[in-house]
Parts: sequence; structure tokens; C-alpha cells
Amino acid sequence: MSDFRSDTISGRLVTWMRSATTEGLPEVVRHEAKRLFLNQLKASVAATDQQAIALLHDWAVDEAQGGTGAHVNWLGTALPPALAAMVNGALYEVLDFHDTYIPCFMHAVSGVLPAVLAQAEAGGHGGRDLISALAIGLEVELAVARILMPTGYYRGMVPAGLTGGVGAAAACAVLEGLSDAQMQNALGIAMCTPAGIYESAGSHTLSYITGLAARSGLQAAALAKRGFTAPPTAFEGDQGMFATHSDEDKAKVDAIVDSLGSEWRIFGQTYKVVPTETITHGPVECALEILGRAGGRTVERIDLSVQEIVVKIVEGRRERFGRPSSTPQATFDLCHCVAAAWLRGKFTTAEVQADCYTDADVIALSDKVILTADPARPTFEGCAMTVTFTDGSTEHHNVDNFLGTPGARVPDEKLTDLLEQYGEGFLPAGRARAIADAIWALDDAPSIAPLVALINKD
Repeated sequence: MSDFRSDTISGRLVTWMRSATTEGLPEVVRHEAKRLFLNQLKASVAATDQQAIALLHDWAVDEAQGGTGAHVNWLGTALPPALAAMVNGALYEVLDFHDTYIPCFMHAVSGVLPAVLAQAEAGGHGGRDLISALAIGLEVELAVARILMPTGYYRGMVPAGLTGGVGAAAACAVLEGLSDAQMQNALGIAMCTPAGIYESAGSHTLSYITGLAARSGLQAAALAKRGFTAPPTAFEGDQGMFATHSDEDKAKVDAIVDSLGSEWRIFGQTYKVVPTETITHGPVECALEILGRAGGRTVERIDLSVQEIVVKIVEGRRERFGRPSSTPQATFDLCHCVAAAWLRGKFTTAEVQADCYTDADVIALSDKVILTADPARPTFEGCAMTVTFTDGSTEHHNVDNFLGTPGARVPDEKLTDLLEQYGEGFLPAGRARAIADAIWALDDAPSIAPLVALINKD
């Protein structure tokens, strides 16, 4: 067993993890972690029929060879914890309906929650310990992400693939009560083994990357518990994670690590109220708002003023994909999402299915969506839309913070409503409410088994 090195980045992260575990977390942080847990469930309940999930699920069943310990959410399949974590990670990711930490262009919870949930189930842990470990893992992940981004993203890495395993390893290490040296090794293993490039967007592989991050973090903690070692300088070493996966200024590192526990990045999460990529939420919100006052007028063109990076992303994907030819591609096509929302008067999982992305009217309208970069937009939390109609009239709407961002928080009850909405036809009547109630009560739950039973399909 290697000795603990408190002077390294991984050592400083472990020191904070130990302090947070010993001193306990603020109740508002615990509540936010529960919100994020519930958010992942509403993001995944309608995803079980996705082809990527079916393929990965069937592979995991074959790979498990009868091993059990944890369950695949909603499907109820018993698998070894690492495989359950991987399938659940993909399940949380595949509809792109989960959380987003906009400062780092990432989905933080989807790599951490599947790992710590599987570990908690297999290890018989209670709800309070699960929520503590989840929140601590997320803070570690987000701190590492703030150090590595945005240049890690610009290099082509999937942020959750880059840092999700680190957060998952931290969460599982805390849950299992590892020693400081073991925790440092767990973080080091995960830091040495990130995976996932953004060329995967629009394919099954993007959801697999999130599942892989969850599995990697869980396995890192399990290996460290057995005595498996990693370099204590896995992050800052000459060939460590920082040097190989970003072009950031080293001057930012100390300030971010030192801010753990005083700046809670968990509150910076954005919650999605429609199942599509984050950059489309402001435009969809604008489209539905203007549609309500369009009065049946025919659209001539739709002009969108957005953050500069949004234009680059949209143009890059159109060059790669052309028009959407699959559900994942439609989900990542901003112009399609705007056109579908306008013509259907809503945006749900139905608006990224084949009957919508092949609809001639939707295709024609998507070609009338024109994007202009606005250098004054600091993030893609906001945008402005002007719709010009064939009679020469116009309608305008501006959004600075779309619903779900930290500046326009989604109420707790709305998260339950979304779980109920997307669970319709899959969950028995009243089940969504029962799941939400069980999550809010996790601090007093000696076992998470009753919640797991509620999530598993009857």
C-alpha cells in the first residue's frame, strides 16, 4: 500500500473529502443532491426502449454470467455492481434529458450517481450515506472539471468521460469508508484512465462513454480498497491528467481546490425540462413563447442570436450529419428542435423520433432557422429569437436564463411532475410520487432497498 501524499492535488482532494465526511454537509447541499437524483430518474424513465440501451443491456447480461448485486434502473435486471453502473450511466445519458454544468459543458451527475447507487445497493448502505457520498463525489468531479475546462472540451474530450470517473471514484471511496491512502489511489486510478471523445455525439457511443465513466470510478474504488496503487501525482505530474488533457493555466488550480466546501458547485447545475441538448433549450423556450402569440401566421424565417460557440457547434454537426437521420442526431440538431417545437407546439421525446425528423414540414422550417453569433452572450443560458412572418410582421422574445438554469430554478414539484409525465405508460399510477417521496426521505432511510424496489419495473 502506497503512503498518503497530502501535498498533491489528489491528496488535497482527499483531505477535503475526509473533512466533509467528518463534519457533515449543509442541509441545503443534501437537498440539492436529492434534486439531482430525482432529475436523473425523470431523465431515464422513458429511455429503456432506446436501441443503445437494449444493446448495452443485453451485452451486460451476457457478460455478467449470472452475477448480481445491483439493478438496472426501471428494467430491474440484476447485475454485478460495475455492470449495473455502466448500463445506468448510459440510461441516464441517452435522451440528453439530465443535468448540465454549463461552465464546463458537462453532465456531471450521470457518471457519479450510477456508480455510487450500485455500490450503495450492493453494500447495503443507508440513504443518508448515499446522499453524502453523491454530493462529495460531485464536488470533487466539478472541481477537477473547472480546472480542465474549457480546453479539455475544445480538445475534443467528452467532459463527463474525462472527469466522471474521478467523481464516481470519490463518491464510492467515501461510501466504502476507505483510508486516506486508499482514497488517493482510487482518485489516481480514475485520473489515469479517462475516456471519451466528442466525435461520438449523435451515436450510441456517447451514452456508452458516460456508462464507462461510472464503471471506471466504481472499479477504481474497488481496486484501491484491495491495495491497487496509482501515482499520487496522477493529476499534476509531467505526464499527468492536467498536462495531457487540457491547456489551462496552472494558476487556476490552487484557487479551485482551495474553494472546496466554501463554493458549492452543485448549485450551478442546470436541470432540463425538455429532452434535448442544453444549447437548444433557450431556442425551444423562445419558439414556444412566440408560437403562443403567432395567431396562425406563416413563418418566413426564424432568426436566433446565440453565444458564439453555439453557432460553431451547430455548423459543425450539420457538416458531419447533414439532416438528422436518427434519434440521437435529431436530439443534437438545434434547428430541428426549434422547427419541431414550433410545428408540434411542444417538445417531448416524440419530437426526435423518425416521424418528426423526416416530416417534410419540419425539414422545411428547420432550413429557415438562421443563427447569428452574439459576442455579448457570456453563456448559452440565454438567447434571443425574432420570427418574421410572410405578411412582414415580426415577433421577438429574449431569454437570459432558460427554465432550469441556476437563474431560473426548477421547483422540486416540477421534477416530480416530469418523472410522472415521462413515466406514463411505464410506471404504475402513483409510482412516480412514491419514488419522489422516497428520495426526499433518504436521510432517514436505513436502507435504500425500498427505493430500489420502487424504481424497478414490476
